[in-house]
Amino acid sequence: MTDEDRTASDDDRTATEVWRKHRLRQILLFVTVPGVLLGTASITAAYSAGLMTPPKPKPACTPQVVPAPARGSFTVNVMNATGRSGVAAEVAAGYGKRQFKVGGISNAPDSWYVTQPAVVHYGPAGLDQALLAAQQIPGAKLFEDVRAGTSVDVVVGLGFKGLVPLPPRLKPIPSEVAVNVYNTTYKTGLAKVVATELKGRGFKVKDVSNDPLRTMQLGTAVIRYGELGDLNAALLAEHVPGAELVKDTRPDASVDLVIGNKYTALVPAAEVPPLPPRPRTVTPTVARPCSDG
Repeated sequence: MTDEDRTASDDDRTATEVWRKHRLRQILLFVTVPGVLLGTASITAAYSAGLMTPPKPKPACTPQVVPAPARGSFTVNVMNATGRSGVAAEVAAGYGKRQFKVGGISNAPDSWYVTQPAVVHYGPAGLDQALLAAQQIPGAKLFEDVRAGTSVDVVVGLGFKGLVPLPPRLKPIPSEVAVNVYNTTYKTGLAKVVATELKGRGFKVKDVSNDPLRTMQLGTAVIRYGELGDLNAALLAEHVPGAELVKDTRPDASVDLVIGNKYTALVPAAEVPPLPPRPRTVTPTVARPCSDG
């Protein structure tokens, strides 16, 4: 083969390769462009159908606020898990001052390690009661168990710093004061007479009898009361001239009016100091945790 023949053959191969490359580009363009258009259309359709739209966030969960149960309608048991002596008694006294009905006071089992300020144990029927009890200790947590009824156990932990501040104390009204009327004189039926007069003034009279402590009072009267009943005793004293206030160890806010031998009559109703106006009553509430389900 001559040099001219080889040159002609090389030119033929070069032309063939150029044609093949051009044909390949046409094929790729034919396949790719419709694919892109089809893919774009598919994505557009998916967005239109909401398939490509991010899910909307769920609405914020709002706790259900309901009226709180009466503080004296359930029992609060206090358990000490701090390792420090006297904490359960301190907390129980705090609940008592806040008008809760306190039951047992004890140490928690040694195996209980509580780092929170308190953990309030409650049963399925006692959620609202547990929430109200937990409100009294900042940072208290809830723990549901299988107990029946509405009683709660407040387990005081290592993080306990104290209870919430007591609200301002209001001077009581007679209908809020439970009074036992006792006679220590030789005048038969005097306790019943005085009890009837106190009822007429709105007091909540309980026991009426001779003094169960068998004391003999030489003065007008003695009003016995516990730590929770100081304001009640002061109100009753406004109705009994010359009454002596004597503090005892009773756990509730009841008071005893012990009539003495110098007693003659109650202070005339018109001379009793008027009660100060009371602020508008706000219904206490608790917030039940919301459910994300």
